[in-house]
Amino acid sequence: MLNQRMKERALVEAIADAVLLCLAFTLAFVVRTSTMIPFLDAPTPRPELASHVWLLFLSVPLFWVLGAQAKIYLEPRPTSYLGLLWAVLQPLIYLALMLGTAIFLFQAKGFSRAVFFLFLGFTAVLVVSGKMLLKAIGHRSRTDLYRRNILIVGVNEEATRIRAKIESQQHLGFQVVGQLAGPGEEDPEGEAMGIADDLKRMVEERVVDEVILALPFERLREHEQAIAWCEEVGVSVHLKVDFVRTLFARTYPTVLDGIPMLTISSIPHDPAKLLVKRGLDLLCSMIGLLAVSPLLLFCALAIKLTSKGSVLFTQRRVGLNGRIFILYKFRSMYADAEERKRELEAHNEMGGPVFKMKRDPRVTSIGRWMRKFSLDELPQLWNVLKGDMSLVGPRPPIPEEVHRYERWQRRRLSMKPGLTCLWQVNGRNRITSFEEWMRLDLRYIDTWSLKLDIKILLQTVPVVLLAKGAQ
Repeated sequence: MLNQRMKERALVEAIADAVLLCLAFTLAFVVRTSTMIPFLDAPTPRPELASHVWLLFLSVPLFWVLGAQAKIYLEPRPTSYLGLLWAVLQPLIYLALMLGTAIFLFQAKGFSRAVFFLFLGFTAVLVVSGKMLLKAIGHRSRTDLYRRNILIVGVNEEATRIRAKIESQQHLGFQVVGQLAGPGEEDPEGEAMGIADDLKRMVEERVVDEVILALPFERLREHEQAIAWCEEVGVSVHLKVDFVRTLFARTYPTVLDGIPMLTISSIPHDPAKLLVKRGLDLLCSMIGLLAVSPLLLFCALAIKLTSKGSVLFTQRRVGLNGRIFILYKFRSMYADAEERKRELEAHNEMGGPVFKMKRDPRVTSIGRWMRKFSLDELPQLWNVLKGDMSLVGPRPPIPEEVHRYERWQRRRLSMKPGLTCLWQVNGRNRITSFEEWMRLDLRYIDTWSLKLDIKILLQTVPVVLLAKGAQ
């Protein structure tokens, strides 16, 4: 309810900003073509629209991105007009700098400086005025005509939390007009204006736009008739659907061929963002394979000339939700490494089911150098291209390790494995606690965002180049 109103408001503001930028560009071009501004432009023929329209096409998406970074579309909003003014000026300043840099770098021919400065001036005036007007309209939305009145059924802890949340967001146009005690509920604070059976009377006697049933799930069946009555008279009803208690999973509604469902998931579920993540994987893995192809050839020759065996090492690994795939690496060990592993298990320096050893005698001389700079991992770009892996995600374990996982550790398989993750940028092999490694992976899953992926990729570069924590 509140989130939907926030999204609607953000969308309206973004569209309004785009319209204002179009208006500012039109005004700038009309003013320049009808008058001469000597201190900005030398006496030249009238500027052509085709030479300037790119300015508008570049400005609109840039302003949306910069505005989102400045949080002018998000909650909480600045409470004062001065705070709002500063929040809006930040993206405008950055926009001016970025557009100026683009003009300087590309040396746009036939471009009028007057159009550029007029566009910035009109944009500042129109966008700031628009935000101030929207803020004023927001105050008006608190009046009775624009306000959405909410009646809450329930006086339990959850109902109190819902009421507090609504009252903290009154600028969105919502107001709690009362609470009713649910069946069997006590009201020590005296918040209730009646009991649940008074719902119809309250709706008929008062202005009620929406009803929230903040009751335990098992009690909702008792209010089927009340829900149907609200539907009949046109009052929206919201149900609190926390009948399954979760530790960290999120719930969201889904529809299966017209059948409404409630999904409970502890992993990211935003299809658009996950699609962008896959798109970045495809693009970066293709570019990466082409860019490092000379290095791939050099490593292959070095391995072939210094030790017996195949150039590539292939191994069965566990991917998304237990899918088995073949992982590719440059061979950094002697051909009999797997057979010798049992002899060295007593020297394992990593807790849990993972085997790691600093001075592993199975590693070849060229392999030790490749491992230091993670060159042995480069063939996994092919795994990323195929879709077995992602650029960022928990490292893929071998099946034997997964069999020894505790239940909570299996959740790291709920996202596609990757080349790098929080473990790699927070110490790599210097982190010897297996549980800490797992918790870093789960933290990545719980806090995942495209921004976090980009941050991890940028942090991975110096970690690899400086060989931090490598073995």
